[in-house]
Amino acid sequence: MSERLNIYYKNRKFKGTSERSHVHQWGEWHETFQCIFTQGDDIFLQKRSMHVKDYKGMVDVTVGGHLLSTETVEDGVREIEEEMGLNVSFERLIFLCTIPEELTTPEMIDKEFINIYTLEILAEELKKIKHDAEVEALIKVNKKDFYNFCLNHSKSCSGYQISDEEEILFTRDDFLPYSSTYFECLGALLNRR
Repeated sequence: MSERLNIYYKNRKFKGTSERSHVHQWGEWHETFQCIFTQGDDIFLQKRSMHVKDYKGMVDVTVGGHLLSTETVEDGVREIEEEMGLNVSFERLIFLCTIPEELTTPEMIDKEFINIYTLEILAEELKKIKHDAEVEALIKVNKKDFYNFCLNHSKSCSGYQISDEEEILFTRDDFLPYSSTYFECLGALLNRR
């Protein structure tokens, strides 16, 4: 049985439910969940696997996924467990913002209300991370460097894979194709924390 998502009008008024494949085919607004792991002056990003259906090998926030029609935003912690193998309570998350975002590719029209949270991750939790097959690597990035990258003060950003400390340099072309507004909001809000 395919996943069903709640769909919305652009003003975020509830419209109904639809199969996930139809949501992307028809460009329906829907809700997603993102969580960015932080640790002091650093944040963590993921490099997506080359085996996932969408955005192969691209850089993205630590955790992200769709909220099913039966879920609330609090249920988004499911994505943290699925992608990183960590069971955390929603109460530990800090709400950052909700951003309406449109990502269009030749394969789909992805219109999301992205609910973004942060999680201050403990050192012992970082050691326990077992990311799933959708994630190739977890990348540790200095928060100030990411801020400059998000606000286009620098064209590239570097970080280190936590598994082997290999340096990774990425540009906007390596990131999911978020809008400038998404990056500006994300960079400014993360910098304020």
